[in-house]
Amino acid sequence: MRVDEAVFVATNQGGEPIGFNWRGIAYLVKSRPVRWFARREWWVEASRVHRGIGAGVVEVEMWRLQAKNVDPQAASASSGGQFELIHSADDNVWRLVHVWQ
Repeated sequence: MRVDEAVFVATNQGGEPIGFNWRGIAYLVKSRPVRWFARREWWVEASRVHRGIGAGVVEVEMWRLQAKNVDPQAASASSGGQFELIHSADDNVWRLVHVWQ
């Protein structure tokens, strides 16, 4: 399922996600996440990209991870699945973009 929602992410000292909150439910990362860089859809995000403002305009940090629901009160939520996050290092904002459950 494609989503585009801001999430709060906890990271380890190396900057890898170890847990996150989505729609009020806490998830714990079950295995080491996979990190890569992808092209940002800047043509959708901004009408014009100014010359020379940096690589962050073109590339975005992506993370794919397996996580499980650790909130016993959230019985209606999925117990877990695979999640894909985008991290904007410029402002330290995390967004959840894909969920496979």
